[in-house]
Amino acid sequence: MKQPFYQKKRRELGNLLPEKSVAVVPAGKEVASSLDDCYPFYANNNYFYLTGIREPEGLLVIQKDEGELTETLYIRKPDYDREKWIGRYITTARASEVSGIGDIRYIDDFLPDSLLRGDQLIYFDQTIPDHQKPSYAENSDDLTPFLVRLRLIKEPEEIEMMQNAISITAKGIDALCDITVPGVKEYELAALFEYMIKDGGADGTAFATIAASGQNAPILHYVENKDTVPENAMVLFDLGAKVQGYAADISRTLPAGGKFSDDAAKLYDAVLTAQELIIDAYRVGASMKDIQAYSREILWEQGLKTGLFAAGAEIDDYYYHGIGHSLGLDTHDLCLDRNLTLAPGMVITCEPGLYLAHRGMGVRIEDDILITEDGPVNLSVGIPKTIEDIERRMR
Repeated sequence: MKQPFYQKKRRELGNLLPEKSVAVVPAGKEVASSLDDCYPFYANNNYFYLTGIREPEGLLVIQKDEGELTETLYIRKPDYDREKWIGRYITTARASEVSGIGDIRYIDDFLPDSLLRGDQLIYFDQTIPDHQKPSYAENSDDLTPFLVRLRLIKEPEEIEMMQNAISITAKGIDALCDITVPGVKEYELAALFEYMIKDGGADGTAFATIAASGQNAPILHYVENKDTVPENAMVLFDLGAKVQGYAADISRTLPAGGKFSDDAAKLYDAVLTAQELIIDAYRVGASMKDIQAYSREILWEQGLKTGLFAAGAEIDDYYYHGIGHSLGLDTHDLCLDRNLTLAPGMVITCEPGLYLAHRGMGVRIEDDILITEDGPVNLSVGIPKTIEDIERRMR
């Protein structure tokens, strides 16, 4: 993203704020993992969304008074001793160049009491972990609803970044087609995917890669990836690359060895048929609550046709998650409303699945869908998902 994007987003946030208010968005802080090291740091995505800066300890303050916005960005003060070990801190000049904010100060100079004016409302980004919230945040209003409104609707350049992430993810999935065979370790599959996307220019993975074979597939968030892929099994992959902070989120289910068994093909086609019908429901004005209910009906109907369901079973036995979620800087992007009404510019996943634990089988097929006035657009349409296309690629 370029400077004008961050300037526009701060301006839009300011327009949503009431008069005589201040918005405070922290970057977050590093968390120690040992006496002399920290866990990898990921900047608060709201802070990154509004500034373009990824460093810890930053603080964005936007004040609104009589329609005028005042922006101040606080960053870490140079520490040349520490920088020799971990790398250079961002300078005031560079922070201004990236963010477009003219008033750059050091965090040591931030005075919390300056926010506590009697006539001023404080809106704090409450997505920050509780242990990192300052005392003044306890009595502040929540900035999150304003940020949700902004981040749900993607700008063209955001969609471009997500499309890039999806394209790189596709290359990783293509490489998996060559080594998804009986006897391979699940962690070898995950490692190849992660290598391929890094080689393709991704920041890294958008989330922990799932490579769940056979009986592991019905476990929704199986990330151990420690088992050996058995004979005649399917491998359920849930994975995605991240590019300049923006995520892809794709699921594909591949047959180990390149050929679906008869039962696997029945289950797979049931999920694929359901997904195609459900994607068509991703239209402006539709509610995710209604689409969720529709997905349950369609998956039950298609699943029954397979003859693989147990006597007396219900849909909850085989399908027990949501049909989709907003996608963006977070894999499960900022959204508070499970009854979300779809609007142009949203990117929502569509990920139906059927999981037969009693048979050691699970299928999930997930694509990333852009909502437009003209109907849903599948951003990941180029990734093979029919039985014919998958088997042809894996020969």
